[in-house]
Amino acid sequence: MGNKLLDYNTMYAAVHGDRSAQAELLEHYDSYINSLSTMTTEEDRQGNIVYYIDEDLKAEIQLGLLEALPKCRAMQ
Repeated sequence: MGNKLLDYNTMYAAVHGDRSAQAELLEHYDSYINSLSTMTTEEDRQGNIVYYIDEDLKAEIQLGLLEALPKCRAMQ
């Protein structure tokens, strides 16, 4: 997610359906979404836990975020 905040104009455009602004929003939150969709498998042969990103879960989270954008009252 980084320290950089999204500016108001980008957020406003994303809420109102601008695809490039929505892509910028998803990119901004990509590391956070990755952390939410990280899963573990059983230990490998050396006893290490293996982490991976569940791409289906990641897509569901991204879709949920995009579906929630029009409901954002602060940007209406």
